[in-house]
Amino acid sequence: MKNNQFEWEIYSPITRKRHIFKFILICIGLCLAMYISSFAGGSYKAQNYAPNPAKEYPQENTAIIDVKNLPGNTIKKMDKDELYDYMDAVGFQRLKGKSLVDLRRIYLGFMYDDFFYSMHKKTNLPISVIYAFFVIEATSNGLESKLMLKALNPGGIKYTGKGSKMKAMDDCYKGGRKVPCDFQAYNDYQSMIDGWASVMNLPRYKGCKKYIYSKYNKNMKPKQIVDNICKCFYKSGYHTSNLWKVRSNLSTEYWTVKTSFPNLEY
Repeated sequence: MKNNQFEWEIYSPITRKRHIFKFILICIGLCLAMYISSFAGGSYKAQNYAPNPAKEYPQENTAIIDVKNLPGNTIKKMDKDELYDYMDAVGFQRLKGKSLVDLRRIYLGFMYDDFFYSMHKKTNLPISVIYAFFVIEATSNGLESKLMLKALNPGGIKYTGKGSKMKAMDDCYKGGRKVPCDFQAYNDYQSMIDGWASVMNLPRYKGCKKYIYSKYNKNMKPKQIVDNICKCFYKSGYHTSNLWKVRSNLSTEYWTVKTSFPNLEY
C-alpha cells in the first residue's frame, strides 16, 4: 500500500502534466481548425456530398425580381467591404473570407431564388443546375450580363424569329469572321421564364432529366447526378463549349451559396 502510495505520489504529477499538455494541444488544434474554416470558401469547389438535387427547394423567398431594376443594380457599385457590410446588415450569413464575386453570387442567388424555383417547376430540372446555367449564361463577374440587363435573356437563347431581338457577340460567324448574334429579347418576368423553359423542354433534352428519378440515379452521389445532367445537355446540343464540367461544378456551388442566405421569418 505504501509502495502504491509512493508510486502515485511520484508519477501522478507527471501524468497530470502530460494530460494538461495534451489538453492544451487539443484546444490549440480546435481553435486553429475553426480559424481556418472561417476563411474557407473564398473560391467554391465541387462538392460530392449534398442534398439530393432532385429534392432541392428554396427557402420561403417569394419575392419576384423587378425586371426594370434587376438585383445587380443595387450592389454593382459596392466594393467588397461595402457589400459585405450591406449583406451582413440584412441577414446574410457565413460571408467571412468570401471574394467580391462570391458575395455577388450569393446575393444574386438569393434574389433570383423564386425565379430558379419557377424554372424548376416548369422544367423539372434541379434548382442547382438552373443556377449553374444562369451563372454562365446571364452573369459576368457576379453581376447580370448586358444580355440579361437589356433583353431579360437568362439562358443565352438565340432569336427564335418571333418577338424582339438583341445583337451581342457570341459564337456566330459569317464568311469566317466573327459577327454579332441575334438573341431573343423578353419584356417581362413571365415571358422570360416561359421563353427559357421552352428551350430546356425541347424533346432533345428529355433524356437529360431522367437522372432526377431514383430509377436512373440509383447509388449515384449528388455530384454524379448533376454531372450526368450537365454532360447530357452538352451532348444534346445546348451549348457548343465542351466544358460541361464547369456547369456541373457551378451546380454544386449552389449548395454552398444557399447556406449563406438569410433565415427568413414570417
